[in-house]
Amino acid sequence: MNEALKEKIKNIKNKIRWKIPKFIINFYHYIFALLGAIYFKFPSKEIIVIGVTGTKGKTTTCYLIYTLLSKLGIKTALSSSMYFYFGDEKIENKSRITMPGRWYLQEFLRNAVNKGCEIAVIEATSEGLMQNRHKFIDFDICIFLNLHPEHIEHHGSFDNYKKSKGKLFENLLKGSRKYFKGKIVKKTIIANSDDFHSDYYLSFPSERKITFGLEGNPEKRDHLQILKYKLTTKGSFFVLNEDFDNKKETKYFTKFIGKQNLYNILASLSVLKALEIPIKSVKDILKDIEPLPGHFEIVQGKGFKVIIDYAHTPDSIEELYKNIWSIFKPKRLLCLISSAGGLRDKWKRPEIGKIAAKYCNEIVISNEDPFDEDPLKIMKEIEYGVKNYLAEYEFQKPYKIIEDRKEAIGYLIENAQKNDIIVLIGKGAEPTIETKEGSIPWNEKEVVLEFLEKIKSKKNKNENSRSSIK
Repeated sequence: MNEALKEKIKNIKNKIRWKIPKFIINFYHYIFALLGAIYFKFPSKEIIVIGVTGTKGKTTTCYLIYTLLSKLGIKTALSSSMYFYFGDEKIENKSRITMPGRWYLQEFLRNAVNKGCEIAVIEATSEGLMQNRHKFIDFDICIFLNLHPEHIEHHGSFDNYKKSKGKLFENLLKGSRKYFKGKIVKKTIIANSDDFHSDYYLSFPSERKITFGLEGNPEKRDHLQILKYKLTTKGSFFVLNEDFDNKKETKYFTKFIGKQNLYNILASLSVLKALEIPIKSVKDILKDIEPLPGHFEIVQGKGFKVIIDYAHTPDSIEELYKNIWSIFKPKRLLCLISSAGGLRDKWKRPEIGKIAAKYCNEIVISNEDPFDEDPLKIMKEIEYGVKNYLAEYEFQKPYKIIEDRKEAIGYLIENAQKNDIIVLIGKGAEPTIETKEGSIPWNEKEVVLEFLEKIKSKKNKNENSRSSIK
């Protein structure tokens, strides 16, 4: 079967899928989860399983947990939106489905067990949980990161979205008893206590509850807190309350930039706490871990920087802009903004426009993943938010629509000045742009590097021309 035909079949399937009632899709995934568990002999009973859910930070947190455990010599498997890992073996997630359905997760867990992994980490999405893709998996540690409006149109309401994520925690105590390093692993809920919705997820029954955050009571048992921190352009320094008793500070460093990543790190360190692994044992490991591609990834230009980030919700975009202004203090912020199509939260498009109008000095609205929608319609809806904000506050800021994402990036790079920062959101390290005609290969970083090289070559050519005239 050729690629064009495969793509056509894929598009037909996607269109049919949106017309099928949700309860049928949910039942379909339930049956496949059951059949998969039976076929693969209930592999989750033989391995410690950690589930991570939240609106933002899931991929980074899962990656941190996997890396910290692996560096400690604990063979770990990981299922996430970017890659599947089995110890040192790395397989690209070409489907771009964060929490695969049918019986893929059961097969993943059986492979993890057969390859000698002791722990498996699964990135759990609201859609995957709503569709019962987690069924018949015995989780041992469930992590809640945060909750912000997302997938509202798909779930029907914010409350439904919240409850979908709660499904990860529902049957925690019903799972089989497992051991790690000769000790029983308590069924544990880990939650970000700084998030308004944490009490809901902490209300589910468990044998142990661990909270984390930047606020709260540092003397509280089973609470991991950052007492003080410093965010820099090279990374973050912080001090934990683990040393509260002896008043002796241990200063940690990470290359991960921004306040949001402090929460992701706290979540991953809470897993060590749950497994009774001393947190100080990863101090030197943590400082050497490289951030994920496409997550606050910095590309240095001539006198300016380009930041590539996956941020795609209003909250995560605003947090990103705040971090950049606070940490880097740029002369100007030049922003490419976009939003996905395919019935994906149309409400947030004008909100993204408003946030960009608030924080950015110049804005280019461009294409992201239109799927089967008209890209220009999506961009006009974002523009509506930009125009409304500027009109309301009587601001004058340049903005334009450039549908071709590559052209839009080129425009920003060519117009960047010394000490500017260009911010590209929405794509991160994703390898394709999804359109109604099919998938288009894409690499945001390569596009940036290509334009930077063009500018460098043009400058060198001009300098050589001036030298020859002299």
